[in-house]
Parts: sequence; C-alpha cells; structure tokens
Amino acid sequence: MKKHLLNIVAAVLAVCLFVACSSVSDKTDNNEGKLQIVTTIFPEYDWVKNVLGTNPANVDVTLLLDKGVDLHSYQPTAEDIIKIADSDIFIYVGGESDEWVGDVLKEANNPDMVVINLLEVLGDNAKEEEIIEGMEGEEEECEDEEEEEEGPEYDEHVWLSLKNAVIFTDAISEAIQKKDPANAGVYSDNAAAYKEKLIDLDQRYSDTVAECDCNTLIFGDRFPFRYMTDDYNLTYYAAFIGCSSETEASFETIVFLAKKADELSVRSIITIEGSDGKIAETIVQNTTSKDQKILTLDSMQCVTSEDIKNGESYYGIMENNLKVLKEALSNEDKVSDAVDVDLTGLSAMLVYSEVYNMVYEPEDYIGKTVKMKGEFAEYYDEQSGNYYSACIIKDAMACCAQGMEFVLTDDYVYPDDYPSEGDEITVVGVFDTYMEGKDQYCTLRDARLV
Repeated sequence: MKKHLLNIVAAVLAVCLFVACSSVSDKTDNNEGKLQIVTTIFPEYDWVKNVLGTNPANVDVTLLLDKGVDLHSYQPTAEDIIKIADSDIFIYVGGESDEWVGDVLKEANNPDMVVINLLEVLGDNAKEEEIIEGMEGEEEECEDEEEEEEGPEYDEHVWLSLKNAVIFTDAISEAIQKKDPANAGVYSDNAAAYKEKLIDLDQRYSDTVAECDCNTLIFGDRFPFRYMTDDYNLTYYAAFIGCSSETEASFETIVFLAKKADELSVRSIITIEGSDGKIAETIVQNTTSKDQKILTLDSMQCVTSEDIKNGESYYGIMENNLKVLKEALSNEDKVSDAVDVDLTGLSAMLVYSEVYNMVYEPEDYIGKTVKMKGEFAEYYDEQSGNYYSACIIKDAMACCAQGMEFVLTDDYVYPDDYPSEGDEITVVGVFDTYMEGKDQYCTLRDARLV
C-alpha cells in the first residue's frame, strides 16, 4: 500500500501548498522564527521534549502518529507532508514502513533540514527481522512477487532498547544544538541528565533479569521486543514477527507455544498493548496446567495525544515494562515452595484461627514467610501521618474479621500498583512485629502480591 503513495507525494505537495497557503501563513505568523521539529513516533517526540527541557527557544515539536495508529499502518496526510517539508529537524525510524519518506524529503522546502534516520544512527547495530522456531512468517503482497529480490528487512522497533535510546538522545541533542547554538549548553545538560536516567533504568533491567531463574518469554502476539530481549540475553518464542498484521494464529503455532510453556515452566504468556488477548488465552488453555497469567508489555505503538496530556512518557512506560518483565520471569512455584505458613488452602475457620494466633502469639511466627488471601483494605492514621495496607480475613460466618497489615516492596509504586479497596488479593511476606508508641503491631514485611 505504501508503494502507491510514493507515486503521488510530489503531486500532493504541489496541490496542498497552493490550496492551503492561507492557513500555513497564519501558522507561520504565530510561529515566526521558531525552530520546527517533526517526529513520526512517540518515543522520538518524548526524547526531543526531554532534550529541550524548559524549551528556552520555544521550539515547536510535532508528533505525526498521535492518534493511536501504529508505524506499520500509518500513511501521511497532506498536512503531515507539508509539516515535514517545512521542518528544520525531521526524525523518523527509517525502516520499510517509512518508504514514503524519501519522496517527501525530495520536495522539502528547507535545504538546511537536519534529518535523523534512527536505523542509520544505529548503523551495524540495527537488527534484521528474524523468524524463529514456531513463528509464523508474514505473507508477501502479490505485487511484490515479480520484483527483484530486495535487501534485508530490518526490525524497526529500535526504541524498545534503552541502550538505543541513549544513542538516539545524543543524536537528537546534537541536531538541536546545531540549529540553536545559543542554547547548546542547556540542551547538552538536559541530554546528559536524561541519559543518566536511561542508563540507570537499563541497569535495573540487567539486575532484574540476573535475579530471575527463568530467561524465556512467550508471546501470544506480535513480537516487537527483539532489541530488548537481545539487550538482556533473553530467549523468546512468539506467534508472529513484530511487523506482522496477522491476528489469528494457526493451530500448529498455538500448540507449539503451549508445549514450550509446559517444557520451560513458563508462568506467563505475554501480549502487547491493544491486543484482544485471544491468542494468549488459547495458548493457556492448551497448556497442561492452564493457569498461566496473561501479561501485557507496552511497545508504545498506540500512544495518543490524550495519553501525552495525561503524563505518559517513554521512561515511565519502560519502567512499567520492567515490572511486567520481572513478573513474567518470576517462577511462582518456587516462591510457593519457600512459604512457611500457607493460609490459602485452609478453611475459613482454620485461617481465622491461625491469624488470631499470629496476632496474640507473634513470637512463634517472626521471620516466617506467610501467604494469605483476603480483601484489600487501606487506612490512614492521622496521628502518625502514615497509610497502612492490610489483608482482611473473615471467619466462616463472615461476622468477624482479622486484619494482617503488610508493607509491599519498593517495586510497587503507590497508588498505581496497589489494589483497590475491597479487591481480593493474595499476599506473601515475612512475618514481623514493630512498636508504635507503647503498642506492638504485626505486619508482613517485604511483601508482594501474587
């Protein structure tokens, strides 16, 4: 479809520049003297905003794909083409999905435009698309059948590597400094501070993967995370390649992925944002245990302008992906083996009785790992100024209840990662006591939700 676009770009530019001259001149009046930066995808846009910081030169930044349309299905509008042609800096990925860019740049009005092609910035570090065992390939379009064999097709999802993001931040910073040398020092400092955050997050990824026993991910979906998995030496199996438009997996693919989950004791099946989860659900139902979790990693291909207004950021999404990755690579069965007191399999009467003993004979339980199930409750103590979380367990008649306070590990961010009041939860933590004033309280420290 994109190849048809290449034949009409020049005509679109010519017609639109004439027809839309009054609206463009109005915009020029409002933005006279401003540096114009155009980006195709959200990560590029967010990197630019971080380099600009307080934006001392009042640079105008445009994100083209701001309506939740992903890179592979995007086709530029006439207005988009004009924005690119008039820009001072244009940033794009540079893969097969961006074949239309070449003709647009030939018609650009700014001979001094700085163009950043992310794949070219990576150079030899760019990775070719790969089809691994069990993965369905993408069917070639009929119009391509008689064409000569083309060069390698590169994986376009370069932004899903924090190491790459550091490289791209440098390239963007250098381009902006070149266009606005008066504020070069500001941009350099902003880029350095942002890169430090990215490098720190990259190290947290490495540390998390090193602490996990499992190193395999199974995707019941497209797989755009090649750069991420290669960064941390993770193996993967998936239904489709990252740029695939397929939505239904074959029976053979489903069975293969289900068997891999059984063989490798993988406890989670992964989807990407925007997926209906049906393939992942079918894989789970074809495993022996049929109890794998379905988790979602965000590849940032559906970010909208509304999401950006609500504070979405590249760093925030990658940080949340780390939490998902940690859960995907954890082996819940091994955690269960380490539990000293498991209340989840007891009757309501026995659970209530055991919690009663913990509260009134805590010395018998200190240091033991406890697993319990109940309702989430939260309360605020005005005197201490602290919030407290608890697992509420009712007796068999549901007329009485015991509460066990718990403190989640630092991996959980309040309130985003916390349950809602009344949610049923299962929590695992180390039993301990502490004093507040003259009173002794029981808690589960280093707790986590399972």
